Amino acid sequence: MKRVFLLRHCEAHQFQDETSDYEKGLNEVGMKDSHILNKWFDDNRISLDCIIVSSAYRTVQTAKNVFLNHKEKIREKKSLYLCNTAEVISELKSLNDTFTDIALIGHEPSISESLKYLIINYRADLSYALNNPYPTGGLAIIHFDLVSWKEIDEKTGILDAFITPSYLVENEKKN
Repeated sequence: MKRVFLLRHCEAHQFQDETSDYEKGLNEVGMKDSHILNKWFDDNRISLDCIIVSSAYRTVQTAKNVFLNHKEKIREKKSLYLCNTAEVISELKSLNDTFTDIALIGHEPSISESLKYLIINYRADLSYALNNPYPTGGLAIIHFDLVSWKEIDEKTGILDAFITPSYLVENEKKN
């Protein structure tokens, strides 16, 4: 059994003079949202074997904030910046088979396209995750009944959950 936490980077500055897209950092909302996600991972005691992240500044910031206590597991990959689904799948297929739980942090449209490519099934209440834009800070949790990462392919995963920082804030208010 393998599990992927597919995360789109948190909200970044849209327009920064003399800053390339690659160098854009998180804005105030993105910083706040990344800390909300960090709390969720900590509260749920989710331990990851590996965190693969695009080397763009906003994705690295997201990774370091969300996985504050696991920075040593972060692996920056330039190949995940402006990539396509094939490159995301290639990264997953190259993982060490001793890894069970991994996070992959990237950009649109490769994150939403990879989600749609990977899943064969999902709970009815999660259809919104496939039919709406993938929000910044959006986190899909996908389960795979596989022994080896090399077996990961189209329609091999089950979407178990989809959360956003705004959902977590609303849910906390209700409790």
